[in-house]
Amino acid sequence: MTTPPAFFCGAIKTAVERLDWPGHPEIAWGTVGALRDRVLEGERPAVIVVSDDALERLAARGLIRREAILKLGLAGTGLALREGAPRRPIDTPDAFRAALLAAESIGWAEGSSGATAGKHFEAVIEKLGIADAVRAKAKLVRFGVEAVAACGRGEVELAVSQVTEIVNRPGVSLLGEFPPPYDLATGYAAAPVADGAQAEAILAMLGSPAMRNALDAIGFRQERAP
Repeated sequence: MTTPPAFFCGAIKTAVERLDWPGHPEIAWGTVGALRDRVLEGERPAVIVVSDDALERLAARGLIRREAILKLGLAGTGLALREGAPRRPIDTPDAFRAALLAAESIGWAEGSSGATAGKHFEAVIEKLGIADAVRAKAKLVRFGVEAVAACGRGEVELAVSQVTEIVNRPGVSLLGEFPPPYDLATGYAAAPVADGAQAEAILAMLGSPAMRNALDAIGFRQERAP
């Protein structure tokens, strides 16, 4: 089986869909963990887009060059709300906990699939002491965007995902990001895995003003300089 030239995680999917990118390469969409592991196991796409942490692991194995990394920005972790469902505050830990308990159903991507938001959410509900109650009304999927889509179809009241996978999706609105100390902003970036013209072309599009505008439109934040 031929390896697609682009390995992209779901956090940038909506932005890529907004681009006018004629003749774009075949894209393998997946969770951060799944895409990282495919490269660790020997697959060589032209370019991979995953979290900063995942790229660091690949760099430590000599599979990408740190100096070639293209930063894309930060994505917060939030809750999608089904259209027409009651809005509840989630701006404090107590309000957040109460909203999760009050929801009829909650969808998220299983942490074991390598989903960044799902893995974080599972740790949060353990810390809040409500893991059993929340899991009893869970709809577990492979990708955060699938949970958001299920929310948009009315199958769950709330969905957990990156904010960038919630904004501008049909049938849902952003209820809000997780409150401190349970918030999580994940840095995402691109890096060439195989050098060549195809990698250069993909990176040029990912670094273009059009892509920057698309990322901004779905809630990506620019990373602050150290």
